[in-house]
Amino acid sequence: MALIRPVLTLYDKLETCWEGPSGHRLAGTLLVGTFLVSLVLVEINRFVGLPAAMATLVPKNHLAAIEIALTLLLVIEVMGLVFSMVHSVSTSVGRQLEILSLILLRNVFKEISHHDPLSWETLEGSMAGISAAVTGALIVFGLLALYYRIRKIATLAKDDEDRQSFIAAKKCIALALLAAFHLIALNSLFAYASGAHTSPAFQTIYTLLVLSNILIVLLSLRHGHNYHVAFRNSGFAVVTVLILIALIAPPVWSAAIGIFASLFALATLWLFGMFNGAEDEKAVPPMGQTELKSVPPAARVAKPL
Repeated sequence: MALIRPVLTLYDKLETCWEGPSGHRLAGTLLVGTFLVSLVLVEINRFVGLPAAMATLVPKNHLAAIEIALTLLLVIEVMGLVFSMVHSVSTSVGRQLEILSLILLRNVFKEISHHDPLSWETLEGSMAGISAAVTGALIVFGLLALYYRIRKIATLAKDDEDRQSFIAAKKCIALALLAAFHLIALNSLFAYASGAHTSPAFQTIYTLLVLSNILIVLLSLRHGHNYHVAFRNSGFAVVTVLILIALIAPPVWSAAIGIFASLFALATLWLFGMFNGAEDEKAVPPMGQTELKSVPPAARVAKPL
């Protein structure tokens, strides 16, 4: 633990800054500023014209400013997702589904921003995908309300030292993910500015999440070998895989798979709670045995008739 203490200290400082009031204000300011600047650039590009190098990068549809702001919001949510992984696997899965619902909504603005001017004739062929994305986002939103209502945080280890070492390992994984996400974001920005082809950022991010979730599942087995805990964590890793598939699927399939991922997460958590309760009941000794153990040996001698 002493060797990685500086790493843990760095993580704690980053989390305090990001999750604190100042971090929330900064995120809100960035969102508002990005949206307003995007609107101004779009307006200039429409009526005045930007230099040739910028004109190809700045859209001419005002609705594209919404897509840009929502993309930044997704980046901010991903940062919060990384920090949530350290505290609770179930909370992390909930954040992943939140990001999926926002991606589905962003896809709506992304689709209509490609039509300038916006007309029914040009939009009619995209209505199936738009309707599926809106419906899918709304259903995922509703399922998340149920998910958070039944969510329980399970302790993987009773020994304080083991639990602290497990949290330390997750903090190291989270820092590695933060570094990787920043590299992915910078690569995406460079590719967008240069016109080069690159893999979609959120697909790459969820691929890394799948790998990190599997690593966390394997690490959790060092601190407890309960079947229901291993199944829950593995099931949550499957949810991440389903979200990844939803991101690369066509619009209608994307919404359907996203809904199924939410249902699977909800069912896994609910059944885990039932399984955990059954294990607790099994651990309680029968009433008769409890009473017999509580009676001193001398009092168990049969009385003469």
